[in-house]
Amino acid sequence: MGSAFRAVTSQQDQRQQEWVTRAQDVNGGGPQGLRLVGLTYGEDVMFSALQIRDTAAHASYNGSTPPSNNPNGGWDQVYAPYKTAALVSTLNQSLTVQPVFSRDGGATWYPYDAASTLPAYGGTGPAQTLVLGLSTPSLYLPYVGVQVTAAVAPASGSLSGWLERLG
Repeated sequence: MGSAFRAVTSQQDQRQQEWVTRAQDVNGGGPQGLRLVGLTYGEDVMFSALQIRDTAAHASYNGSTPPSNNPNGGWDQVYAPYKTAALVSTLNQSLTVQPVFSRDGGATWYPYDAASTLPAYGGTGPAQTLVLGLSTPSLYLPYVGVQVTAAVAPASGSLSGWLERLG
């Protein structure tokens, strides 16, 4: 598959798909050690059918350790300038969604921009959705995520969410 795929891609595409060290990354990563940089587009799971039944804040991050319901991290693990949170809810209560960022993906996360509301699901029809632009090239944040909070504890439903990235 690899050689067949390479045969139909341009030389520029092949160059962009090569893995390089952080030190060689000219797309914003800079000399930050020797971790590999892959493609700068993709998706991280932020919430995987999370059943919220309280009014506590639930974060798509947990320092450098992914939450138990989030095996992929839930924050941007590459240096992509475009990042979008896509949330899908069947919870019977509305959620407040606060964008957050961290400088290093560690334990300290800061809120930014205004919080948004993800409406309660009425029980029929398509799930409620919310799409948030988390950063752009003019607002580059290396690590982003969201914190969701219900004012009234939901009795049913779940929340799923993804961090989409392109850069």
